[in-house]
Amino acid sequence: MISEIAWTDGRCVRFGEVSLSPATHGLSYATSVFDGIRTYGGSIFKCDDHIARLRRSAELFGHTLQYSNADLADACRELVRANELADAYIKCLVFYDDTDVSFKALGSSSKVVLFALPFPSNSAAVHYRLSTAPWRRPPASCHPYQAKTSSTYALSYLSHRQRADGYDDVLFLSIADAVCESSGSNVFFVKGDELFTPTTELALDGITRRVIIDELCPRLKLAVTERDIAYGEIGSFDAAFLCGTAIEIMGVTGIDEIRYEKSALVDALATEYRHLTTGRFAIR
Repeated sequence: MISEIAWTDGRCVRFGEVSLSPATHGLSYATSVFDGIRTYGGSIFKCDDHIARLRRSAELFGHTLQYSNADLADACRELVRANELADAYIKCLVFYDDTDVSFKALGSSSKVVLFALPFPSNSAAVHYRLSTAPWRRPPASCHPYQAKTSSTYALSYLSHRQRADGYDDVLFLSIADAVCESSGSNVFFVKGDELFTPTTELALDGITRRVIIDELCPRLKLAVTERDIAYGEIGSFDAAFLCGTAIEIMGVTGIDEIRYEKSALVDALATEYRHLTTGRFAIR
């Protein structure tokens, strides 16, 4: 349930008071960008990293933000306080107004809206299975994968709707059968005590992904390799998991007909991640 108070262009308002014209540019032309941020116990996790990514995404689409990163971080904190939230998910949206109804967005201004909803920490699913997405990821020359933009998630929406029966999510492949990511999360594979994850040429360089590579792996003394991973080799790994702001760290029990056993290493990563977000390593 979305919380009662939102933040739009410099002030808090009731969520129902946020208006959106049907001529809003992003509704027709997929020029909106966004980010999602978690709070744990009222503390915002990796807020600066998320805001920095939001700005990079906005700049790639030509948006001009009249707020500094510090202003937007303050707005996130104000939103959490106004809604009296502890564990929550904050969504930050940037989109063009309705000044120009053509795709050019001439003279259009960039609008910023933040809203939040209660969002408890995930409990690991007993079974979480992926099927290959019916749609393929086009080459990097055809799409700005490093922007978190609404256009990326069109294929996520279609593929998730069309996933095979009995599966929880989809795994995107490139046109060359290389592993990319799930509908909204990065993917890692485990072999022995080493992690492998696809490059981000055709996937978002997720913040949780970077936490795992830059913080958790050194802490747990795990090696990690970023490289192209062919679909044909995923059966050679011992385990797999997804990661992202919303899903946190989620073990994968199968991809198509391939099955993975429960992994102590994935459990250790998930435990360490919980410590980082809610325990003694929490960043405030």
